[in-house]
Amino acid sequence: MSNYPTLYWRSNKVFPGGRVLQRSKPANLRRLPPYLYRGIRCPVVFVIMTLAACTQPGGERIDEPYAAAPAGPAVYWSARQNKDEQQAPKAEPPPGDSLVDGKLVYDLPALVDLALHSHPDTRVSWQEAQTAAARLERNRSAWYPTLTAMAFGQNFKDSLMITSGAMIRNGYSSTSGLNLAWTLFDFGRREATIEQGAQRLTAANFSFNRKHQEIAYRVATGFFAYQAVLSRVTAAQQTLEAAVAGAASVQARFGKGLATRPELLLALQEQARAGYDLQDARGSVVQAQADLTASLGISPSHALQLLDLSKVPLPSRLAQSAEEIVDQALEQHPDLMARLAELRAREAEVKRAWAEFWPKLSMNGMLGNQYWGNVHVTPPSQNYTSSNLVYTAMLTVEWTLFDGFERSNALNEAKSRKEAAQAQLESLRLDIIRDIWKAYAETKTALQKRDFALALLKAAEESYAATSESYNHGLSTVIEMLTAQKDLARARYTEIDSRANLLRAAATLVYASGEQNRRAE
Repeated sequence: MSNYPTLYWRSNKVFPGGRVLQRSKPANLRRLPPYLYRGIRCPVVFVIMTLAACTQPGGERIDEPYAAAPAGPAVYWSARQNKDEQQAPKAEPPPGDSLVDGKLVYDLPALVDLALHSHPDTRVSWQEAQTAAARLERNRSAWYPTLTAMAFGQNFKDSLMITSGAMIRNGYSSTSGLNLAWTLFDFGRREATIEQGAQRLTAANFSFNRKHQEIAYRVATGFFAYQAVLSRVTAAQQTLEAAVAGAASVQARFGKGLATRPELLLALQEQARAGYDLQDARGSVVQAQADLTASLGISPSHALQLLDLSKVPLPSRLAQSAEEIVDQALEQHPDLMARLAELRAREAEVKRAWAEFWPKLSMNGMLGNQYWGNVHVTPPSQNYTSSNLVYTAMLTVEWTLFDGFERSNALNEAKSRKEAAQAQLESLRLDIIRDIWKAYAETKTALQKRDFALALLKAAEESYAATSESYNHGLSTVIEMLTAQKDLARARYTEIDSRANLLRAAATLVYASGEQNRRAE
């Protein structure tokens, strides 16, 4: 038999996205709401609800990245169109656009809920699970008999040889009845087929759960990236204000003859650079907005108000070791469970291939009425009409003794598929272990970098304040002041990147582990 680890299989485990359907009760799948289960919360949601447990600050509008930009557009683009040409009809909005609430301030759990309701991938995975459930029920129908109603009529003329010559009959007849066919015993063919369908249903349910986790992970990373870009805009605005103040200070000293013209030009150059960086940061907002709305399954034209996460406390440490996370992931990772269910389905294919070498026992029967109307017989010359109840009952044994080695080759094919599925399971197990270790190391590094980024920002702020004051008293050069200003700008960006990287690394670790209760504390 197989040698894969059986400890992975826990059929009664509850996963994010709801309980996996029991093989004996496929109707459980139909009790979920139409392709959306509002109670589903993917692992990323649980992590972010912990990260987002704070008071609600003011919201940021996702469609206004150019609040300080000029009112008129810099570039105009118009397409050529004939006067008589009718304008093309507008495309219908995506289905998820109707679910957007423009007045609601969305936090990350609310964004994930919106994505689960609006993203097409959710409907695709739901329909795949529905298909697997219907296929299982179709396989179970093999246990029941087949009952067929039949009827036919004919006008006939035939002859029968008798001692005196040929007896001619002509007239019409009809037959109607019910045919029954029932396979009584087939050496496990039906059991193997049903087991295969049940395992495929289990795999579809795990894939359905994993798809929800994937959507939540994409939303989380897009949300973090968007918030980071907004923070970079704020930092760039602060840098520009500092550059303007510095240039004004140099201008004042230049007016008093205490600064040279090259120093003034350097300050103005730094001010222009800060303005350029601000516009560049604002341009990145549009790209981050497009990525976020794509992960939500809605149009980028929607005005979403998003919760500002700048004051949310970040994880301070990792609650578990990498080994513990790996052990738990190998027990209940949706991808691993889906691949294990596929392996079980391949084993059922091998069982069915073996069963094809044995006979089948079936019962067949027919019950009906046969009617003969106005039948003329010559000789003797006479007519008759009759109606009779007819029935047949039989047991049939069907056993294929030789088929040109088709069954042998089918068995070899099923065995090869099973071995391939087992190898894929082992490969996936190694991939999961690798991804968890990488995400764990990345999160641990991000935690350490976060501490240094905060220390760097504090030191840069103090250095800039001291250098600016020293320059105003004539104790420092403009080069020193501009250098401190650049260092402060880099420190601000470093702090923003460290925050975004920590949130993204924590979400990646949760997604790689595939479990709902995995989080950093």
